Amino acid sequence: MKLRGSASKYYQPPNKHLSILGITDSPLCRACMETEETPIHVMLQCNGVAEQRAAHLGSSAALHEALGDLGGLLSFWSELGWLE
Repeated sequence: MKLRGSASKYYQPPNKHLSILGITDSPLCRACMETEETPIHVMLQCNGVAEQRAAHLGSSAALHEALGDLGGLLSFWSELGWLE
């Protein structure tokens, strides 16, 4: 995910924060361990959460489609348990 302006200097993938806190030592996705864990990867690409993603978000292929379903997004992240 590429952010522009001042926001880009503050953005870090979710799992990167966990590695800083010592909870995990890897920035790789918790579900697939194949690539860096970013919100876009998890919401649109990760094979490790494909079943949950399909159940809550359908087959959204674009970020704007996934973001258009706030209830689905919240239930998706809640089911993963990654919001705690």
